[in-house]
Amino acid sequence: MIFIPRLLNICYSSPARKIRCKFIGPDKFMKDFDDFFREYSFLGFSPFSSIIKDNLPEEQVQEYFLYSDTKNFGELYKEIKLYLKDSKPLHVASKLFDELNLKWEWARVDGVPVYTFRKRNNEHARKIIRRIIDIVGTIVFMTLLLPFLLIIALAVKLDSKGPIIYKQKRCGQNGKEFVFLKFRSMIDKEAKDIEQELEFKNYLEIKTNKGKVVNPDEITSIGLILRKTSIDELPQLWNVLRGEISLVGPRPPIPFEVKYYKDWHNDRLSIKPGLTGLWQVYGRGNVPCDHSIFLDLMYIINRSISLDMKLIFLTVPAVFLGKGAY
Repeated sequence: MIFIPRLLNICYSSPARKIRCKFIGPDKFMKDFDDFFREYSFLGFSPFSSIIKDNLPEEQVQEYFLYSDTKNFGELYKEIKLYLKDSKPLHVASKLFDELNLKWEWARVDGVPVYTFRKRNNEHARKIIRRIIDIVGTIVFMTLLLPFLLIIALAVKLDSKGPIIYKQKRCGQNGKEFVFLKFRSMIDKEAKDIEQELEFKNYLEIKTNKGKVVNPDEITSIGLILRKTSIDELPQLWNVLRGEISLVGPRPPIPFEVKYYKDWHNDRLSIKPGLTGLWQVYGRGNVPCDHSIFLDLMYIINRSISLDMKLIFLTVPAVFLGKGAY
C-alpha cells in the first residue's frame, strides 16, 4: 500500500510511458475525471483533458473512459457497444452499476463506480478450449454425481405423478431451438404455456422480479428443495455434453420469451447458452429483466476462460445458499 504506488509513480514518471486515454461524455464531468487521475497518478493514465483534442489520432488512443448519465440499461449497453473499439479497454462510469450489486468497480469517480469492458482476440482458440473444458468437466461431474442423480430421480418419481425429466423447448445460439432437460419440480399440468407467456410479458414490461412468474402452489414437495438448491438443473449436463449449451453462458430462453425481447436483448443469443453465468451467481431470481439481461451481455463482452472458471467456482456457494432461487 505504501511502496507499490511510489514504484508505479516512478515507472510512469516519463510521459512516454503513460497510458494515452480519451474521455467520452458530457464536458461537465471532464474535470472530475481529470482531477481523479491527477490525484492517483500511479495508475499511469495521462490526464485526459490534455489528450482529447481532435489532433490526437484515434490509433494513438490506448484506452477510453466513458461517463454515461443514461437512466436505463438498454441505452447504457448501446453506448458501450458504440465505443468499444477492437481490443482497447473501455472504462465505463455509470450509477446504474450500483443496481447490479456486482462490486466489480476498480475505482469510483465522484462516487460513481467504474467498470472495465474489453473485447478479447483469439476467440477461435478460446472456443476450442472452452469446449474441451465443457466435455471434461461434464464427464467428471456426471461420474461423481451418478448415485446422487439416481436418488433424486427416485424421489421425483415417488413424490408426484408425472415424468422424472421435464423437457422444454429453449432457444440456443442464434435462436436455434433444442430440447432442454430438468428434473421435474412442478405438478404435471397441461396447457400452462399461455399463462407463463403472459406472466413473462408482465415480468419484462412491469419490471417485476422473475420469482413472481412461478406459481408456488404448483411446485411439488421435492421440487421445493430441487429449485431452492438448483439441483433440478443437473440433467442439463447432458445438454452440455451434446454441445447445445456450455458450462458457462446466458441461460437459454423459452421461445415465447424471445418474442418479447427488446432489440438490445437479442444480443444475448449471440453465443452458446450456459448452465451457469453472471445472473446465476450474482442475481438469480432477484433482479428485474433488463438487469439480468445486461448481466448476460456484460459476460458476453468480457468473457474469458479465467472468468468462466471463476463463475463455475462461485456457482457452488450460490447454489448451496439458495440465493435468489425460486
